[in-house]
Amino acid sequence: MTTSPAFRRLESITTPDQVQNLLNTNSLYKVYKLLKISDVVLLRYIDQHQLTFNKAFRTLKDLPVEQKDQMINDWKTTHLTKRQLCTKYNIGPKALNRFLKINNVEDRDKVQINPEFVAYQKLVRSLTYVVIRHYKLKATPGHEWDHKFSVYEGFHQNIHPAIIASRENLELISAVSNRSNGRECSISRDELINSVCYQSL
Repeated sequence: MTTSPAFRRLESITTPDQVQNLLNTNSLYKVYKLLKISDVVLLRYIDQHQLTFNKAFRTLKDLPVEQKDQMINDWKTTHLTKRQLCTKYNIGPKALNRFLKINNVEDRDKVQINPEFVAYQKLVRSLTYVVIRHYKLKATPGHEWDHKFSVYEGFHQNIHPAIIASRENLELISAVSNRSNGRECSISRDELINSVCYQSL
């Protein structure tokens, strides 16, 4: 069986017992980073020497601070699902849930199934549709009408659905941006209220 230079190098610098000891106390990711090899080479070595491992994914300890911050930011500001985050950062679902919990990050999934939020969201969508029809707003190809002050923030800051759905709170943005901005707002609460009040004068 032919072996790659990386595999032969691994054979020369360590023993199966040493690698097994590393696997007993570290994730697979941590081990191949420590040994400075690819995951493919490590898995082949494990298979050839009939080694075992318990943790395939990275643990929270494996994540650098910058990636932890980015993961929180992704969860708060994008529509990435937990499964997509796990894939992006190569961590397991249990580790992700634990990470969100210890950092007091609100579970977006639980918020979205909140019946009060669902009812608020549906009402805003219905009112927005009425506003778009009333003002005969047209969307150019590749663009969509979106709320400057998000529906999510409107719900959590107790802003009336009609204000969130108002013409003053609508802007035309690219469809890609609309699907990735999540809870982000392009205006502040004060700017929203002031614009609505000004138009009412």
